[in-house]
Amino acid sequence: MSMAAVMDRSRLGVAVAFVSALALAINDVSVPFSYERGFSAPTVVLIRFIALVAVLAILLPLLNHPLRLPRKAVAHAFGSGLCLSVGTLGLLGAFAFIPVSLAVVIIFVFPFLTAVMECVYQRRRPAPFELLCPLAALVGIGMAIGFEPQDLDPRGILLALISAVGFGGSVFWNSVALRDFDGVTVTLYIACAAVLAVGAFLFATGSFRIASLSLNGWLPVFVTCVFYVIATVCMYKAIELAGGPTSAMVFNLEPIFVVVLAAAFLDEGWTWSRALGSMVVVSAIVVAEWWRSRAVRKLALS
Repeated sequence: MSMAAVMDRSRLGVAVAFVSALALAINDVSVPFSYERGFSAPTVVLIRFIALVAVLAILLPLLNHPLRLPRKAVAHAFGSGLCLSVGTLGLLGAFAFIPVSLAVVIIFVFPFLTAVMECVYQRRRPAPFELLCPLAALVGIGMAIGFEPQDLDPRGILLALISAVGFGGSVFWNSVALRDFDGVTVTLYIACAAVLAVGAFLFATGSFRIASLSLNGWLPVFVTCVFYVIATVCMYKAIELAGGPTSAMVFNLEPIFVVVLAAAFLDEGWTWSRALGSMVVVSAIVVAEWWRSRAVRKLALS
């Protein structure tokens, strides 16, 4: 493949990653409208994962991806799916108590949690740079909250933090145990595990709630599912075209998109403190990921 073709492929990957980040932000902002119609947060999570499983089951044969994984990989995928279900339940639960934009900003500390898990797994101390970026992100979260969280429901903040741990655990599990397998196939198994985990949660808590069977009642959930599936499929396509580090940089635009969309559609109010705090969080993540990808390249060349 010529250099020009490689560059064109990379640019297309960046564009697809941009679509993924925007679609995920639209998905986030559409969730509260489902709550207004009568859906519970765990119910929305379950429906969303079922939609993802259905679409992936159709797409995998069409894209010539394998449908089966080795037994050991299946076990790891189900472990990652359990973490993902915790992360998603926490995030969508947080949407019911605190502003969507703030919840998304808080959960974006999960890349740093993943880095900490990797340091523990590799039995090494984090580099100073790996500590400075999380501190900067915490300052950004403080700015987004306004350093005066007394008007915020602490349940929402706690759920957002639990969500960050869940997402961080899922990404860590994938990175150490599933990186050698087809990413789209792994996602199907992770989504299946999440369906089972969330279904068990709904059964145990009796929190299954749906709206009346009408277009108006189900439209927000339909929008949520469509954009969640688009975001997930585009995410893996972007990684294929542009590579993981480049795609990850673009995915970090999601909190910015959420802040803008939430101000426009959820009346969360545009404040410079929240916008600037979101920018600080995203910048810290981008710099941290740039540093890590640079370190990986140096290690590969040595």
